[in-house]
Amino acid sequence: MSGNKYEVALDETWELFGQYMSGAHAGLCCAISSEPLSEAAETALDSSLAALGYGREACTYIVSADLDPQALFVPIEGLDPICIVAADGKSAALLGQAYHLAVPPGKATRLLGRTAVSFLDFESLLKTPQDKQIAWALLKKLPKFGEKRG
Repeated sequence: MSGNKYEVALDETWELFGQYMSGAHAGLCCAISSEPLSEAAETALDSSLAALGYGREACTYIVSADLDPQALFVPIEGLDPICIVAADGKSAALLGQAYHLAVPPGKATRLLGRTAVSFLDFESLLKTPQDKQIAWALLKKLPKFGEKRG
């Protein structure tokens, strides 16, 4: 074990909540969904994050179906991502309860200094080219990796 307290917190987060999490061990982005995202949705999100400079496989996925607001807050803070994506309305509502802030669908917001975007149903936006552009427009509200936010 290293002396890095952040690495210890990250490892503990995976030990405690690993059954709800998948993807990158130390993701720069955390995507929350009420049900597991399809492989196509994860690929689309990974590609979008790569286009924003985060690299491939930069996302940790959390399935929130069995979590209460406090139980969602703990792994997000343990992961300490740069940004957060709520993939559906249920996960956005739970995220809002966890952070005691409104997380409006279709918009970007700030959660303890992180940019978060929220979809009503990210999966459904992958069905047509026009809807993919709507999803991409919202994802572009996330900061580009390395971009300073004030």
